[in-house]
Parts: sequence; C-alpha cells; structure tokens
Amino acid sequence: TFALLDKSVSVVSCKKSNKIVRDYIGATGKGPLVGADKRVLKRQVLDRVDPDMLDDYISEAEAFSQSLAKATSLSYAAGVADFDSVNNFEKGKESGKVTNLDEAKIAIGEAKASLDVIVKLITTAS
Repeated sequence: TFALLDKSVSVVSCKKSNKIVRDYIGATGKGPLVGADKRVLKRQVLDRVDPDMLDDYISEAEAFSQSLAKATSLSYAAGVADFDSVNNFEKGKESGKVTNLDEAKIAIGEAKASLDVIVKLITTAS
C-alpha cells in the first residue's frame, strides 16, 4: 500500500499532440496564422515594400508559404500515420526517431525565418 501513496515511484506520462500545432499554424481554421500566406501578398502590404526590394519580398513570401504548407502536411501526417506522435511516453524517454511532428517544427522554424525577413522588408519601407 505504501507504493500506492508514494509519489516518487509514479511515472509521469506525456503525449505529443498535433492538434495544438495545427491550430497554431492555421491548418484547422483557428490560430494566429490563418491565411497569413495570403495576407503577406495583399496589395496594401505590397505597397509598403520598397520597389527595389519587391523581388526579394515575393521570394520570401513564397518561401514562407511553402514552409507553412510543409508544416501543415507534416503535422497532419503526425496525427494519422506517426506512431511515435500519438503514443504516450515516459517523460524524458522519447524514442530517438525523428517524427513528422519534429519535422513540422523544423518547417515552422523555416517559416518564421522567412516571416522575419518579410517583416523587415515591410518596415524598412515605412
């Protein structure tokens, strides 16, 4: 009975979820990035970009859109086909394999890098 009350012998279980990621990047129609790839190409935004830097801006907007699409598809795959992403695991004892959710995180980092450049190109023209 002591083991039932002793918290030091309990195992903390964790679970990765793709739902949080998909909500945040706008894949479910919720979150701060819903339609962001289209918003960066709106005329009001393009008018604020220095005409000499417009080609760079468009290239970064395309890179942002591609990275976001990659993250969307990888996060979806993590929920339906990625066994490691839908299983519970002991805290600190994840499998060493790179999962679709891990690759989605990398794609989100690439999207953030492109978005940082986009923001700089907009604000330098103001």
